[in-house]
Amino acid sequence: MKKNIRKTVCVAVALAVQCAAIGWLIGRYENIVRNGTEVRFRCEAFDPYDPLRGRYLRTAVRESCTNIVGVSLADDNYWNYRDKFVARLEPSTNGLWRVSAAALEPQDDGGIWAKPISSRAERSVSWENRGKDESSADFENRRAASPFKVTFTFPDQLFVNERVAPAAERVLREMTNSGKAVAVYRVKGSEIVMTGIEVNGKSIVSCAREAMSSK
Repeated sequence: MKKNIRKTVCVAVALAVQCAAIGWLIGRYENIVRNGTEVRFRCEAFDPYDPLRGRYLRTAVRESCTNIVGVSLADDNYWNYRDKFVARLEPSTNGLWRVSAAALEPQDDGGIWAKPISSRAERSVSWENRGKDESSADFENRRAASPFKVTFTFPDQLFVNERVAPAAERVLREMTNSGKAVAVYRVKGSEIVMTGIEVNGKSIVSCAREAMSSK
């Protein structure tokens, strides 16, 4: 009898801890959405499916910069900094945002800094940039003389209603080909979350419903 009671108590405690963790995550997300700064980046489209959580739109938002603050990268150490960088975000003239600097931690400069999903450092010139008639030695010299850049990947999943997901994915693919799809984020305290995807200034869900109703 006591063994059953202990087991019941352990299960109840485990469930309570899980519920508290989920509640904390939801509360943190809502706080960022309500109080964070809105930023926008061009995005590309994918079409995954999560059997446990349902349909979602997946985007690819990758931004790079060569302005690296507080660390000196070299060919024999740059891989040590993988996924350790944060990004300074600032608005561009086209209404979108860009990464203006990379650092190992947010700087006290009054700027907006965000922790990405991932980051990697590499030379600005890669093997893909090798000229057709360029010798290996010439290319290697050019690559070695190029500055390092840090590439960031930002949150990429937006869950949508099962009914509109297929139409939303089609719209997103069409618009990314024309460069008109934008991922919308909120940033607060270096935390960044995706809040939406827009096409020509309209919610992707609204665009998907319009596409469905026009058929």
